[in-house]
Amino acid sequence: MIKLIIRLTLILLGLFLLSFLIYRFVPFNDKVIDTEKTVYIKKTGEKFNIIRNGEIFYIKGASGKNYLNELSNIGGNTIRVYETENLEVILDSAQINNIAVIVDIYLPKYNKNDDFYSLKENTSKLSDSVQELVNKYKNHPALLFWNLGNEIKYPNVIIKNDFINTFNNLINLIHTIDSNHPVSTSIIGKKEVFSMLLNSPELDLFGFNIFAHLHDLKSDLKKANYFVKPFPYYLSEFGNVGPWEEEQLTAWNVPIEQTSTKKAEQYKNQYESYIKSDKESLGSLAFYWGYKQEYTHTWFNLFDENGRKSQICYSLESVWNNKNYKNSSFSPRIKYMLVDGKGAKDNLMYKPNELKTATLFLEGKVDSTYTYKWNIYKERWYDNDSSVVTNKPLLSSDSIQNNGKRLFTFKTPLIEGPYRLFVDVYDNKGNFATSNTPFYVLNDNE
Repeated sequence: MIKLIIRLTLILLGLFLLSFLIYRFVPFNDKVIDTEKTVYIKKTGEKFNIIRNGEIFYIKGASGKNYLNELSNIGGNTIRVYETENLEVILDSAQINNIAVIVDIYLPKYNKNDDFYSLKENTSKLSDSVQELVNKYKNHPALLFWNLGNEIKYPNVIIKNDFINTFNNLINLIHTIDSNHPVSTSIIGKKEVFSMLLNSPELDLFGFNIFAHLHDLKSDLKKANYFVKPFPYYLSEFGNVGPWEEEQLTAWNVPIEQTSTKKAEQYKNQYESYIKSDKESLGSLAFYWGYKQEYTHTWFNLFDENGRKSQICYSLESVWNNKNYKNSSFSPRIKYMLVDGKGAKDNLMYKPNELKTATLFLEGKVDSTYTYKWNIYKERWYDNDSSVVTNKPLLSSDSIQNNGKRLFTFKTPLIEGPYRLFVDVYDNKGNFATSNTPFYVLNDNE
C-alpha cells in the first residue's frame, strides 16, 4: 500500500513538473517578431493573428487542390494542398484567384515499432527533399505557410526521440531557408499539443483535423490553458461526421452515410455554432474541396468526378458571406432513399438475385429537368482501416440498368457479401446531390 502511494505521488509530481515546464517555456509569448516578414504570427495580449503582407489574415477556405476559381467566387481565401505534384500550377492559379496556399510537406507517421527515423539514410533523404521543396517555392506570392506533416502521431514523451529530433531539425531547416513563412503541423489528438509545446517549441502554429467532435474543442482548449499558455491554432480540416466516428452502423458493422443534403446542414451548423464564435482560432478549412475516395467516393466530396457542385458549397458560401439563402438556391435536395419501403437503419439483408425497387424522395418541388444515376458497388468493409479506404470498389454488374428515374428496380448481386446502392441526382445548373444505402447479400445455400 505504501509503495502504491509513493508511486502515485511520484506520478503526480512528474505531471506537475511537466505542466510547469510547458507553461514556463511555451514559445508563443515572448518571441521577437520581424514585422518585415511576408507572413508571421502576431500576439496581442492573449489573442493571436496571422499577419500577411502587413494585414490581418483570417483563414476561410478548404483542403484540396482544384476549383480555385469556384472557391474564390463563394468567398474562400485559402486552399490547403496535400500533395506537391503540380504545385507551381496550383500556386499560380491561386495567385490569380486571390487564394492563399498552405503547402503540406509529407512526413511518414511516427511509429514506435518502426526504425525509419533512426536511420540516417532516411532522415537525410527527407531533409534533402524538404530543402528542395522550400527553396523552390519560398518566394511565391500565393504561399501562406508550410504544414510539416499531416496527422503524424507525435509521441507523447518528455525526452526527445529520433522522430522529434528529425521533426525539429526540419522545422529549423525550413525557418533557415524561408524566414518569411511560418511552419505548422496538423494533428488529430489534442493531447499531442502538450508534448509538442515541450519538445518542438519552434513550431509556429497548430492545425486541428476535427469533425464530429468540433463541439468539444473550445472546452478542451480551455482546460488545457490551466497547464499551458494560449497558443495559435486553426482548423486544418472540418466537415461532416467521418466514417470512423459515425454512430449509426449496420448489423454487419458498416457506417450509414448521410445524404449530401444532410451533410450540407452539418457543415453550416459546424461553422455557425462553433467556428464563428471561436475568437481564438485563426480560421478553418472545409474538407474536402474536390473529389476523392475515402471510405466511399461520396463521403467527403464537395464536387463529383465531373466537377458538379454539392449543396455543401452553397452552405459554405452562406456562412462565409453571412447570407441566408432560400432552399430553392440548393438544388437538388434529397430527403432519403428506401428499398422496398425500408431504410438503411432496417439492416437490409437479401438473398442473391432478388428483385428489389429503390425509391428516392426529394425535398421541395421536383424539377422535371433532374436526371438520376443509380449504381451498386461492393462494400470495402474488409480493409485493415476501413475509415480511409482509398481504392474505389468494383461496380456490380448484376443490376438492371434502368437509370434516369427516382425509382430503380434491380436484382441483388449473386455473390454473397456487403454492397451499397448509390444514387446521384443532377440538375442542369452544374449541381448534384447523392445518397447511398448499404445492404447485405446472404446466400443461405452455403
